[in-house]
Amino acid sequence: MRIALDANGSDRAPAPEVEAAITVARDPAVELLLVGDETQLHEALSAHGRGKIPSNISVVHASESISMQDPPVLAVRQKKDASLLVAMRLVKNGEASAYVSAGNTGAVMVAARTILGLIKGVGRSAICQRLPTLRDPALVLDLGANVDCSARHLCDFAEMGAAYAQHGFNVDTPRVGLLNIGEEQAKGNELAKQVHRSLSVAPHINFVGNVEPKGIFEGGVDVVVCDGFVGNVVLKTTEAVASLITQLTYREIKSTWTSTLGAQLSSGAFRRLKHIIDPNEHPGAMLIGVNGTVFILHGASTARGVANAIIGAQRAVEKKINEHIRQGIEELRDSEAYLNQKEQGA
Repeated sequence: MRIALDANGSDRAPAPEVEAAITVARDPAVELLLVGDETQLHEALSAHGRGKIPSNISVVHASESISMQDPPVLAVRQKKDASLLVAMRLVKNGEASAYVSAGNTGAVMVAARTILGLIKGVGRSAICQRLPTLRDPALVLDLGANVDCSARHLCDFAEMGAAYAQHGFNVDTPRVGLLNIGEEQAKGNELAKQVHRSLSVAPHINFVGNVEPKGIFEGGVDVVVCDGFVGNVVLKTTEAVASLITQLTYREIKSTWTSTLGAQLSSGAFRRLKHIIDPNEHPGAMLIGVNGTVFILHGASTARGVANAIIGAQRAVEKKINEHIRQGIEELRDSEAYLNQKEQGA
């Protein structure tokens, strides 16, 4: 399987991308296409691999790059030879099965929409990622691709998230919840009520109703649906709180010698906790709903984070996530037609 990696994406590019590629290349079943300045990449590969580059790593030259400060739409229009776009076209042309980038998220979304297009029947793509809970991680979408959404868009997110959770993470009959200000059916604005009605009659979606933020982290649902504005606030708040707790913990550990001793005795528990809350320990965010497998990472991602995203993209292709989404969207449209007939007949 070939995976195209935007080697100019991260804040410290191409170091994390090159290190991740060399790590993942230990699996002979994966071929990595590193996209960026060929001179720079060959030098980085040679230095990291002590002169020996794995045979399943290839370099694809791109003369430009899109920075985090570049306006997404303008950059995609003007920088035709940017690594972000060259890598995306490899997927479009069938030269790669998946795409991974830690670059400008907005540019990745624009490129995916214009180059790959949307899956038939899907109105909007969505960014989805698993967040830690007291039980198994919960898949949350959308995390920032769409500020304003219609009821149909949110229902699409529910369908796509359920397909990803079931086939990508082996969750039998994923519990789907709608993020809201209360669990009662009457809670929320008219949009939330409309989505609740639609999902309640979708026979192939295990919709459990509204869920509050507390319910997410208690592990009450497997898939959480919301618009991109709310989802991005949830994601960034979660990251900020995790950082706060980490800093407060270290501060208190150093406050007394007994605390320091206790921390040393609990070092194993702290390592396990870090593994749970550190985003680099898990696959990146999938841009779901486009005609291709696309994974997006933080610009500050480490080599371990990039490697995990590559592995996540590989798994999404192997599990045929997009094919399952296509089937699910067709079933969702059928249930919507049933609801419309029912409401018209009432």
